[in-house]
Amino acid sequence: MSRVGREGAGVAAAILLLAGCAGAAADHEMLGDRAYAERHFADALVEYRLALKQGPTAPLRAKAGAAALHAGDLVAAAEEYRALAEEGGAQRVTEGADGLERVAKAAVEEDDRTGLAAALTGLRAVAAGRALGGFAQQLAQAAGTEPRSVDALNVLPYAAAAAGDARREDSLMYLYATALARFGRCEQAVSVFEAVARRQREPAVTAPAQRSLTSCALALGQRALDSGQAERAEEWFRRAALGDERDALARAAYIGIGDVLFARGAFAEAAEAYQRALAGAAPGDSLAQIAAEKLNQVANAGAVIR
Repeated sequence: MSRVGREGAGVAAAILLLAGCAGAAADHEMLGDRAYAERHFADALVEYRLALKQGPTAPLRAKAGAAALHAGDLVAAAEEYRALAEEGGAQRVTEGADGLERVAKAAVEEDDRTGLAAALTGLRAVAAGRALGGFAQQLAQAAGTEPRSVDALNVLPYAAAAAGDARREDSLMYLYATALARFGRCEQAVSVFEAVARRQREPAVTAPAQRSLTSCALALGQRALDSGQAERAEEWFRRAALGDERDALARAAYIGIGDVLFARGAFAEAAEAYQRALAGAAPGDSLAQIAAEKLNQVANAGAVIR
């Protein structure tokens, strides 16, 4: 066979291969459509994804997302709707974001934390400014009164921003700060607790926010002290001491302040801080015992210096 003939045969084979691929994709899409119509959504998703391997298109992404959503595979649904928004051009962004919102709502209803995280991640990627306020109440309910999932860190700011009521907003922000603190992010939580306590828009969370602020500041002060950052530690301890002096947390903060001052050699100031830690102590109070022992240390150190 001549070179031209061989090239012609090669082109023909390539055309047949492409036609076969296109045909396979069309067959899988058709099978997916049939399964979807019969409400066999999991089967439809399999067929649509096989078709997508042959050549992804926006309509196929939309079909796969819908099939996954109906099948209850919310992570897959989030993936398909995000891909629809990212691959389908500007005209498909809204459609993809709408799908992601539907996935988020379904995840809240099913308490599917993984699906919810996937949907919110997708929304941030393709429509960062989009409000999720249409189901803010549901989001808040899903987080509960003591959020214990990292997903709450994604959910609660959206819910609070769209609350539409100042008291409700501060309640949700308090929950958000609580979640931050629970997952070891006290430095971020402090400013949120402080804002909620300062605004005093929701009486039910004003006092708890102030106490949580004190607790976080105290923990941060101790962490700084343990790592040798005395000045930073004193800043946090003094911030913690701004609460009710009769509160055990504020009294503990004064012990921290005393420790920083004692290490610095400021014995008179350290003694004053320890004295304040004694204020309002009940008989047998453990903090009072610690403060008393530290006062003795101050007295002994002063005697040695004299």
